[in-house]
Amino acid sequence: MLAFLSACEQQQYEPNVSASPGGGTVTTYKSYSLTSATGSTVYGRVVFYKYNTSVTLVEMGLYNTTTGTAYSSSIYEGKVAESSAKSLKTLDAISGATGSFSSNKYYVINEAGFYDKLSTYNANVKIMLGTTLVASGNVGGNAIPVAQSE
Repeated sequence: MLAFLSACEQQQYEPNVSASPGGGTVTTYKSYSLTSATGSTVYGRVVFYKYNTSVTLVEMGLYNTTTGTAYSSSIYEGKVAESSAKSLKTLDAISGATGSFSSNKYYVINEAGFYDKLSTYNANVKIMLGTTLVASGNVGGNAIPVAQSE
């Protein structure tokens, strides 16, 4: 009986942590500042990464968010100062505990050429708590990226 139990033990394998050359890295990006709205202390950055010609990844990083609170985020038409209510792309909710997207690290935009056209995009990003604007920033043709790598 003892011989039978030892034969059923599973082999312990070490994890394979290697990746193919360039695997797991995205090096082409544009980062824009998000500033606090009047009466708010929430601020941060939104980063657009070129994954490939048809996929753009969006990452959000906010500071001074409140744990237990979910913030909505969207890309809107025009400049922040124009206060456009026309949403071009609804992004994922942002967790108040982490200041980043709640469900995934990146929001995926599956639109061919989106990243390549970003510098001419007439848009801004708004972070909302319910119907209250807490942070925003111009993106694309309306702002110079605070950091970028091509």
